[in-house]
Amino acid sequence: MKIAERSMTYPEFVRFRAEDGISGAIVQAARQHRITTSEFLRQAVRAKLTAEGVELPDLGALAQRQAA
Repeated sequence: MKIAERSMTYPEFVRFRAEDGISGAIVQAARQHRITTSEFLRQAVRAKLTAEGVELPDLGALAQRQAA
């Protein structure tokens, strides 16, 4: 998948500041899971929001958009 295609799949941009060492820890964890840092963060945030009871959009809708 090309970068432009991924950008269309995930159109929202999220940015935040964190304490020293978090960026490196995210990279390390993503490598351990053999996924990108962006995908690791998406999964982590979705898991936390789901645990908090926040309703999220269905990822199936994204897959359908990719196929179109």
